[in-house]
Amino acid sequence: MNFSKPEELFVHKPANVDLMQVIPLIVAAALLTVGLAMFLSGTENGSDLVQPVIVVFGGTVVALLATFPLSQLGVALQNAVNRGIRGGTAPDEMVRALMKVCDISRRDGLLGVAEIRTNSESLSEICHLISQAAEEEHIQFQLDKQRTGEQICHRMTSDVFLFTGIFAVLIGGLGCVIRVVSSYAPAATASAGTGEAIGLLVLPLICGVTLALLMSILIGRLRTAHLREMMVIDIAYQGAAIILEDNNVQRLRSRLAMLIPGGVK
Repeated sequence: MNFSKPEELFVHKPANVDLMQVIPLIVAAALLTVGLAMFLSGTENGSDLVQPVIVVFGGTVVALLATFPLSQLGVALQNAVNRGIRGGTAPDEMVRALMKVCDISRRDGLLGVAEIRTNSESLSEICHLISQAAEEEHIQFQLDKQRTGEQICHRMTSDVFLFTGIFAVLIGGLGCVIRVVSSYAPAATASAGTGEAIGLLVLPLICGVTLALLMSILIGRLRTAHLREMMVIDIAYQGAAIILEDNNVQRLRSRLAMLIPGGVK
């Protein structure tokens, strides 16, 4: 990390998600859904999947818009990109940043910490607490507040993608039932064999299940990233308390390393 006057400290900051980041994510999900659905159903003609994919994706989007506010959907998409794909903040990264803060505190005192410029809101809050020589009770209060906020954010994000999977399966099942009972099904499958005919009839359900499978993978990645974020929050605020108590860089590193389980980076 490079420093200048005033000191600059860089930690990975989740970027705001714009339309150009969301569109590739949606396109990738659609292509993966089509590919998996073709494999699971044994369908060789990709045009057979156009209608089921439109029904499942369109119905799921409408159901999500009717269930969740736009602000929650926006936060969920942002977390999907920042955490589900990029992985969020690494605990080791926060430890290294706190070691730099500790070194500045030892070298320049609390005023030096107050001059640090960082692109991370959480680290900026930590530097503010250290520069103000905050008491342990105040640091603990801020830690509890950050942990609560992170848990709420994770639950809101997980709910969006959990219901995305549920809606996809339900809408796919409904589309499958409509295909079976409608007059379109016999015409579409008249020239097909029994196995292929059944595959065409259940294509909407297969598309829904495939999309739900992708959402399950995303929820799993979000859960892993959430645990890392909780770990980063603990490291940040406990690191602030340690720096105010003893601004020795090596002892800070050893004490913070105990907060990171083996295999976590």
